[in-house]
Amino acid sequence: MAQVHLTSSRISLIFDNGVNENGKPVTKAKSFANVAASATPDAIRQFADAYASLQQKALVRVTRTDLNDISE
Repeated sequence: MAQVHLTSSRISLIFDNGVNENGKPVTKAKSFANVAASATPDAIRQFADAYASLQQKALVRVTRTDLNDISE
């Protein structure tokens, strides 16, 4: 049976960066690599909120991307 092994994790904080000339929302992302595999969603959100409080732009979304190896 195949097994999954987490190899890396990254979070991205997406900030509101206004609107473009067509009136569509524009965002800007700040990414952080080497997130601990044990980081909980609550811990990630606390970090994101603390980081966002130091920024001028509003935090729109927080994402986590995990990279896994699948082996037998």
